[in-house]
Amino acid sequence: MISVETAVDLIQQHLPAWGTEIISLTEPWYSRLAVAITSDRPYPPIDRIMVDGIALNWAAYQSGQRAFPILGVVPAGEVPPTLTDTQACFEVMTGAALPQGCDLVIPYEALEIRDGVAHILRAAAWSSYQFVHRCGSDAAAGQPVLAAGTPLHSPAWGILASVGQTEVCVQRTPRTQIIATGNELIAPHETPQPHQLRLSNAYALMAALKHQGYTQVSITHLPDDPVQLATHYCQASQDYDLLIYCGGVSKGKFDYLPQLWRNQGVQQYIHGVAQRPGKPLWFGVDHRQQTAVFGLPGNPVSSLVCLHRYLLDIPPLYARLAAPFYFEKPLTYFLPVKLETTKTAELIAHPRPMQNSGDFLVLADSDGFLELPASQEAFAAGECYRYFPWS
Repeated sequence: MISVETAVDLIQQHLPAWGTEIISLTEPWYSRLAVAITSDRPYPPIDRIMVDGIALNWAAYQSGQRAFPILGVVPAGEVPPTLTDTQACFEVMTGAALPQGCDLVIPYEALEIRDGVAHILRAAAWSSYQFVHRCGSDAAAGQPVLAAGTPLHSPAWGILASVGQTEVCVQRTPRTQIIATGNELIAPHETPQPHQLRLSNAYALMAALKHQGYTQVSITHLPDDPVQLATHYCQASQDYDLLIYCGGVSKGKFDYLPQLWRNQGVQQYIHGVAQRPGKPLWFGVDHRQQTAVFGLPGNPVSSLVCLHRYLLDIPPLYARLAAPFYFEKPLTYFLPVKLETTKTAELIAHPRPMQNSGDFLVLADSDGFLELPASQEAFAAGECYRYFPWS
């Protein structure tokens, strides 16, 4: 068996690139930019007023003048007027363009307005362009504002709209099918016999994938029949970029998939990782079709852990163990935890240990899992480990 770190490297090295696609600003979803985005003009495009008040000539204020006749009111969204009398001022609103000839804004809180004249009550060492967001101070025209690879979270979508990007080139998410295998599985709406299980893993996996921006995800169920499995694979490998199987990848007599994939020409890169849960993990690529194949263990905790650890795009997070934990085998251990946040900016992980990798209900009281290294047996309270939140 290989280590978790080696498995990560192999997947990153061999996972196909699925190209790009164009998505609309009106239908945003989580993805990553495929190309850099540049500003179409300076930002802000004007000298933008930052407070409600008056705009005036700084030199006049510096000379000691403290009363300024008001020539008019300048709201946001209008072409700015020109200050033709340096001894006067304009009332200005937040977001408005600074009138030409003005280079100081004083807020209403420092003023009193009587009979059309603004009187400055609180003199201060106002600097030139005080309370003005200068033109181009955020970005010059043509300057990159979003780098290629940037995740498209809500601020990024706002920036795209502000620079006029109504269509965006993003990294394409793969057309994905989740294949649940097993004679014991029935549909969730059916009533199971004692020897049967409702199909649940696939729905948990689909929810995680969709949360990560996978837009084309379907589910199917196949029995443990090598002919049906092979027939399905031949067609599915042409229709999908990513096939995720649940079950059928261990060493049982009905675990046909690893040999079936090899017979179909899939290049195997991983079968077995020194981890718990999820030791039978399988990964390969059908290079003829550029289809990636993941074989996840059928146990529900194992399948979810493997998906989050090896496929989903999860930024590194770390949390401290709230209580000691022991695991004697030389395997990386994925420990479900309930997260607590503190006022000292710490993430505290409370263990929710499983009875076994089929103990699905324990995940209801968990927020994710810690990755505990294979090099240790004892994990002390207060020690910090990588944390993976559930999607």
